[in-house]
Amino acid sequence: MVELERRVERDWEVLRLSTGAVSVDVVPGRGGTVTGIRRSDGASLLWSTPWGLRHRGAASIPGTSEAAMLDTYPGGWQTLFPNGGDTAVVHGVEWGFDGELRLTWLDWRLEDDALVLTGRLARSPFAVLRTIRVQHHTVVVEEQLTNEGGDALEVMWGSQLALGGDLVGPGTTVTTTASVVHPDPRHSSGTSYDDIMPWPRSHGPHSVVNLSRLPGPDAEESRLAYLTDFDRPSVTVRSADGRVGVDLEWDGAWPHLWYSLEAGGRSGYPWFSRGYFLALTPSTSWPAHGLHDARRSSASTVWVQPDEVLHSRVSLRVHPSPDPSA
Repeated sequence: MVELERRVERDWEVLRLSTGAVSVDVVPGRGGTVTGIRRSDGASLLWSTPWGLRHRGAASIPGTSEAAMLDTYPGGWQTLFPNGGDTAVVHGVEWGFDGELRLTWLDWRLEDDALVLTGRLARSPFAVLRTIRVQHHTVVVEEQLTNEGGDALEVMWGSQLALGGDLVGPGTTVTTTASVVHPDPRHSSGTSYDDIMPWPRSHGPHSVVNLSRLPGPDAEESRLAYLTDFDRPSVTVRSADGRVGVDLEWDGAWPHLWYSLEAGGRSGYPWFSRGYFLALTPSTSWPAHGLHDARRSSASTVWVQPDEVLHSRVSLRVHPSPDPSA
């Protein structure tokens, strides 16, 4: 049985779904973003930006598309659609950095212990149906996106989880069924998207790095790579002491995974050398630099025909609390 608690945070309605094992905080007015997942013993799993969920209606100063995105980015778990990364001008309008869905107001109802959220995008003709279930230790998010327009549209679509809290630390391990890793030339000079390595190796800024183990927050390191060729789409992340862990699994709607680590490597805006998180993004497309770059670099964008419906399912299983007597 799931318990629903309605809360208000900085004038936003926040819905807390709880079982005896985990609690999940959802903000319907921010595209159904999940801002927090906590285990019953208090262990936290998601990362929040230093400014977190800003006050509803908070003003922002003019800036780039990325700056505008970051102004409203609380961290956590959210959907990137219909664009991912750098803004793209499509059909005469900007689709914005990481797309519009993350900002879209969704109405909600509780139905058979599931949180059902619905809405409609403004800059593209997509209807959204987002369902969130909490089943003991597992959070399941299903999405249905319908093209209600009369034009075929090219899109990117992904589910981004910014992991942090008690999960991410020195020695945290990452395991996956992916076999191929592509570097990002913007982060690894002298490389191209055609360069590949076997998991867990990738090109870093200066040398080869091991993606399966995380450095500490003062490593002055940033990583960005793309994982493909999954035997079964899944990733497991576990803290160094093994006391906190998650299993992330998703369906074939997203054949790729963006792997992004910030460990004090980005000076200046926005993290000022203090960012520390692991962002994992199952996605239809790569790289993480907008629709036009994904079309040009990997031909991995998706065309959606009029009245066509896209479906996805992703689950996050939280490893149970260790036996306190052990």
